[in-house]
Amino acid sequence: MNFNKSFCIAVVLIINLVFSAQGHEKKWPEKRLKQVWPTAQSFTSKQISLTSSQISQLETEGIKIGSKDRSPTFYFAQEKVSSSDKTKTISIILFIDETGANGVMEISVAMGADGKTKKVDIWEHSENSLIAKDDFLKQFIDKTAMSRHLGNRLFGRGTQLA
Repeated sequence: MNFNKSFCIAVVLIINLVFSAQGHEKKWPEKRLKQVWPTAQSFTSKQISLTSSQISQLETEGIKIGSKDRSPTFYFAQEKVSSSDKTKTISIILFIDETGANGVMEISVAMGADGKTKKVDIWEHSENSLIAKDDFLKQFIDKTAMSRHLGNRLFGRGTQLA
């Protein structure tokens, strides 16, 4: 599947609906990319700039787009097509910062070609250690933009960690 600019904007919408977060990667995060999607044979990136019209559209949906969010960098996990030298994109990955009760958390979100969340990792945080465990993170898998209620349950907004 070809990930185009509209899909990238949809991912920004999903991530903001779920996390209300800001993109943050400034250097090539090769080690983390390989940990997020270990079966990928290569990664590429693309930084997009949202237009004022796209920002207005997102804000009409109730999503605040901060200055850091206006030019996010997306990373594309690639794999070779079996019978050729061509590659296809199998996932789109975004690294974000989210403010938790005890400070900033570094998070990655991987979306599949179907527009669903495939993996969420929390790399650094000062929250309860359970927040980075699979038992907590699995609640975000297979969520889409239609999963609006998720944001209310995330990171202390209704979610209780034992």
